[in-house]
Amino acid sequence: MSTSSESRAPAEAAEPTTVLPAAVLPAATTTGIWFPRARDSRRGYIATSPVREAAATAFDVLADDLPPVPLTAHLSEDRWGADAIGRAVGLLTDLHVDRTSYGWRLTASAGKDERREDSALVEAFDAIAEYGQSRPGQVQVSLPGPWMLVTALSLGSGARVLADHGARRDVVQAYAFGIAAFAERISSLGMQPTIRLVETRLTPILTGTWPTVSGWGSLPAISEPQVWAALESTLRHLPPTVLSLPDLSPLHLRGAQITAAEVVRRTGASSVSVPLATLKAHGWEQLAILAEAGLGLWLCLPSDAGAHPEAVNHWVDRIRTPWSRIGMGVASLREFGIIAGPELPMTYPPLLEPTHATSPETNRGTMTIAAGLRRALEEIE
Repeated sequence: MSTSSESRAPAEAAEPTTVLPAAVLPAATTTGIWFPRARDSRRGYIATSPVREAAATAFDVLADDLPPVPLTAHLSEDRWGADAIGRAVGLLTDLHVDRTSYGWRLTASAGKDERREDSALVEAFDAIAEYGQSRPGQVQVSLPGPWMLVTALSLGSGARVLADHGARRDVVQAYAFGIAAFAERISSLGMQPTIRLVETRLTPILTGTWPTVSGWGSLPAISEPQVWAALESTLRHLPPTVLSLPDLSPLHLRGAQITAAEVVRRTGASSVSVPLATLKAHGWEQLAILAEAGLGLWLCLPSDAGAHPEAVNHWVDRIRTPWSRIGMGVASLREFGIIAGPELPMTYPPLLEPTHATSPETNRGTMTIAAGLRRALEEIE
């Protein structure tokens, strides 16, 4: 089964462009803001959240940095999160979805789950308009990357979208158009949207190790040209974008080793983010190569960093020491952006780490540590 449309050009087959989008300026941001609210006992989850309170806090603390788009909170047992895939499917243009016991699937018409996600996006936009319009500047939207979204979707039959060429193409294209439209709405407020796309599943997609629905087998690998072209065509439609990778380890493919810097080059990305905790000696070297190539660099602090917003010097040392060890000048750390807070939950229910507190105080601490560390790096001589 395919959802392909003959009137659309296949995004996966697009020729890579030689014009790179502008690198995102260094700043501080958080990946999302969660504010607890009482469980709806009839539904078992939270359909809305006090996103205006979240937006007010973000614009107040981060000020001229990159306040994140507030996300709708969900409650599952004692842990909270936001359904990042739900946010993403709400942006699909001309494609419809609903949620089943095995996740999100494409459907012929909109259902209640899609309408709920549409409502959440409207609420987030209204919060940005209310608290951000009087403070023109940048705002960051963190979302799953196109391949992350593809792996999370199924067809109406239950088969994986990843296994269907036409469905993959339509999802990638509809997603790019939807993100671009949402970013344009933010631009209409006089703000500068920055998109952060989280891609953590490129390795199983390229190596043919992503599981089938049953989990007993794996889907065939997607060719490198298709993977890179889909990312490149998505980035080409968007405002300044940060590509978020899980680490900077090399990709081992058909006996060859592809470095992280080469992977980034093939996607056409001009800014990259990576968790600080995953960087070993080789990762710092790759980061240096990316810096010397003129890419924007962002480091993601662990999700619990906001519990100690006063520990700015500790994180400065965690970054400065390995950067200096590979021969890079510390003054170049001024070009680093900082991201704090938990990564986008990609499963449903969207559970955060059990140790992550979701109180307004902790959220404020997360934003405070991000902004404080960014200022400290700017002052390094």
